[in-house]
Amino acid sequence: MMPPLYLWKSKLIVIANIATLLSGMIILGLSSFLPTYVQAVMGESAIVAGFTLSALSIGWPISATIAGHLVLKIGFRWTAIAGGFALFSGAFLFYMLDADNGPVYAGISSFIVGGVGMGLSSTTFIVAIQNTVTWHERGVATSLNMFMRIIGSALGAAFLGGLLNIQLQNYYQKKGENFEAISTDTLLDAEMRESLPAETLITMQDGLTYALHTVNTGLFIIGTAIFLLLWLFPKVKMN
Repeated sequence: MMPPLYLWKSKLIVIANIATLLSGMIILGLSSFLPTYVQAVMGESAIVAGFTLSALSIGWPISATIAGHLVLKIGFRWTAIAGGFALFSGAFLFYMLDADNGPVYAGISSFIVGGVGMGLSSTTFIVAIQNTVTWHERGVATSLNMFMRIIGSALGAAFLGGLLNIQLQNYYQKKGENFEAISTDTLLDAEMRESLPAETLITMQDGLTYALHTVNTGLFIIGTAIFLLLWLFPKVKMN
């Protein structure tokens, strides 16, 4: 069943849904490419890579709980902006991510963008939307917001994944190498990584670093767009 089109007449719903779509792209990019960076570029184990990503799962519920209190004190708009600032700040940290920063830096970045940013913003969006519509519209309005996050994740997978492959192939072509993008998977296995010639290993790691930095740049642009968009978030009273 298609959601009522008149819901899109609400400025709050439009901004919340667009921001949710964009944040869905960020979460997909974070969960897909952060473990790859930690394992393949930093040379850490899968367990360490998992810990850096788990910071997202730890920060999200904590920030979601805090968001409920902030909404009562400073309102929907400023709580949403605070979440947008966290997304922007965390995305900037990913833009500055370097192999020398180490997994702790990656984990902190994950905590800020995925934990604090998503925890504050997503909770605020849902409550604000439910506060804006009537009782019988709350279900469809909430599901529409959730649907936008799913769409954002799908777009993020297509856009960021395609960007990664294109940049990786371009790097290999510039270096005159015949590696396939999929061959980079060998960097995720410690034993296979050690079996590679030193020169080949460096080339593949540099290529993946270059490609993932482009992806992180994309995440930073998206995070900036969300932060700027949320300044348009309207002030509404709690019903």
